[in-house]
Amino acid sequence: MQATLEIVLPVFGMVLCGYLVGRTPLLTAEGIRGINNFVFWVAIPALLFRSMSTLRIPETVDFAIIPAYFLSCGLVFASGLLVARKGLALKFDEAAIFGMGSTFGNMVLLGLPLVLLAFGEQGLLAMLLIISFHPLILITLPTVVIEVARGHGENALQILWSALKGLLKNPVILGMLAGLFWRAADLGLWRPVETFIDMLKAGATPAALFAVGATMTTFHIAGNVRHSLAMIPLKLVVMPALTWLMTAHVFALDPLSVAVATVAAALPSGVNVYLLASTYEVYVARATTAILISTAISVISVGLLIGLFAPEVSVR
Repeated sequence: MQATLEIVLPVFGMVLCGYLVGRTPLLTAEGIRGINNFVFWVAIPALLFRSMSTLRIPETVDFAIIPAYFLSCGLVFASGLLVARKGLALKFDEAAIFGMGSTFGNMVLLGLPLVLLAFGEQGLLAMLLIISFHPLILITLPTVVIEVARGHGENALQILWSALKGLLKNPVILGMLAGLFWRAADLGLWRPVETFIDMLKAGATPAALFAVGATMTTFHIAGNVRHSLAMIPLKLVVMPALTWLMTAHVFALDPLSVAVATVAAALPSGVNVYLLASTYEVYVARATTAILISTAISVISVGLLIGLFAPEVSVR
């Protein structure tokens, strides 16, 4: 319990700090956007570059974490569509956002710092295997469903191609790949450059968590809250439970991969759910409500999972 509190309380304390400051005149909407841009485009890529360039990579990386995780996502997304259509009588485009909110987690700003603190840099490697495919699959899938539902099925291949191009431009992916290349090439860093990158790396975790809290101030509870409350158990309970079952018993992954995948699955709904809803002007209010409430509840749910898994993993 003590070890869990030492991880969870500082993490969500920083999120709360960002939220409280974001509620004051000290931080405007433009300021919040600037912090998010700094974290996503500069600090997190620097952290990943430095971590990957110095990481002791095991001889055999268990890539089975990828099918194990995303098979779970596919099953939960399908369940979300079923609940939305049959249980809530939503249209297909609304159901697609509901399904995305049930599977798409806050991987970068919240997930990376949590996994790094709980499971160390070896856990970070497993997390990055998931993140590498996370936006490609879990943004493309609901987008295709919406396009088909609106009679634009011919756009499916174009959507997939755009998603692939976007992935190659993603600074998180580029930071990771650059670090792996640097390590493989056994290249060193000029001491001042190394110090500069280490400074960015040190600031990445608190800045990312602060940004999560500040961003939450831009969201408000609105729309049909009953719909949002139906989405949250799928994201915070069904998704991690199915992922644990898939990783631990179907694919029989190592304990560290099981822990990282399950914690990743338990993360609250990510901001990209709101962004896709806004792009198609569908289900926006209910999506933002789900993001806000799931983030608040995840303080407890994710904390419990870290307390369950962290003592079993020795890489911290």
